[in-house]
Amino acid sequence: MRTDGKALLSNSAWSLLNQGARVGALAIVTIALTRHFGPQRFGALAFGLAFVRIFAVIAAFGLDRILVRRLAEDPEEAGEIVRHAFRLKLVLALASYAALIGLAFLIDPHARLTVAIVALAGAGLLCQPCDVFDLHFQSENRFRLSFFGRTIPILLSTGIKLAALFAGAPLLVFAGLETVEALLVGTALWWLHRQQSPEPDFAKTPTALIEWRDLLGEGLPLLLGSLAVMIYMRSDVLMLGKMAGFKAAGIYSAAAQITEACALLPLAFGPALFPILLRWRKLGPRYYRQQFGRLFLAAALAGLAISLFLTVAARPIVLLLYGAEFLPAAQVLVIHGWATIFVFLGIVQSGYDITEGLTWAATQRATLGAVINIALNFILIPKYGASGAAVATLIAQGCSAFLLNLARKPTRPVFALQLRALLLFPFFLRPLRYE
Repeated sequence: MRTDGKALLSNSAWSLLNQGARVGALAIVTIALTRHFGPQRFGALAFGLAFVRIFAVIAAFGLDRILVRRLAEDPEEAGEIVRHAFRLKLVLALASYAALIGLAFLIDPHARLTVAIVALAGAGLLCQPCDVFDLHFQSENRFRLSFFGRTIPILLSTGIKLAALFAGAPLLVFAGLETVEALLVGTALWWLHRQQSPEPDFAKTPTALIEWRDLLGEGLPLLLGSLAVMIYMRSDVLMLGKMAGFKAAGIYSAAAQITEACALLPLAFGPALFPILLRWRKLGPRYYRQQFGRLFLAAALAGLAISLFLTVAARPIVLLLYGAEFLPAAQVLVIHGWATIFVFLGIVQSGYDITEGLTWAATQRATLGAVINIALNFILIPKYGASGAAVATLIAQGCSAFLLNLARKPTRPVFALQLRALLLFPFFLRPLRYE
């Protein structure tokens, strides 16, 4: 267990450094853009990028963790797996980009700015197949290479974006720079993988088509679940843009950027923790559940601390980061910040769902959460604007990550663990037991 602990800490440190640099770079650029363009123009950019984020999930098709698992289980065939995965992801990326452009025209063919933002930023989807090289690094616990393959290009891209901002570049330039960043990351990952492993023969005729159809079938529930999560994360911005205008979307996006940055810690631990979960499961259900109980407790405590901090400090944070023009975002941040608790619990549960084969259950919860969020947005946005969208997100997150676990027998043990964590039971029950 000491080896697992050391591996988790080492890999999590690299993952945390990677996530920290990415979030920090994104925060610097976002703050600079919001101050420069103001709520209206920044809201237009956020509106277009929301479409791109949704289709990035479609292009991934829920395959990432499945590929990490397959690469970890069959390292001898890693070259073949990487080659086939790259080819498969390239097809998915091309289809997703075409669908993204088509949808942008279908929704409003006269919204030239939105269509242009979507076309320029969405081209970065075509670089997404290079993620398979990062997945190979993760399967071998070489998170250091993931850090260099992603963080250095992102920092370079951040410098380019800031230079463009100081040069007074128009809004569409920053949409195009999203694709430049994706190209830099993809190139770096490919180069590092080529230095560490034999170069895959992409011209070789693919084999084992049934296996990859099975892979798509295995990834489908994860795709639908991730897509549902992304829809209710981005539907607020999209619906605000259509129902309340780009300014409301910009106010909401500014607040959401802060709370999304707070998910850094659990997201950093997630990739490093997943291979260890598989080993914990082999040690028996009692030990396995006990470890998850501790993870849920840590998630609940971290989420509570962040929520309380944002409640107290929302106004000075918004003034410091964005200026007085974005002051209405403080109220949104207070409400949206309390969803952090459920976001943290949901990130921890995602590992449980995959190891226990509950991906379809996760998809159903996420889908219901998305439906709840969209329905509440229709009710709350016309009356309360961005604050109403934040309330909708909070309720939807609570249902998807917590309450809906009670509805199905396989996830009721998770509900019990989460409830104990939320009520801080482990502090009052001795000895700690998760039967």
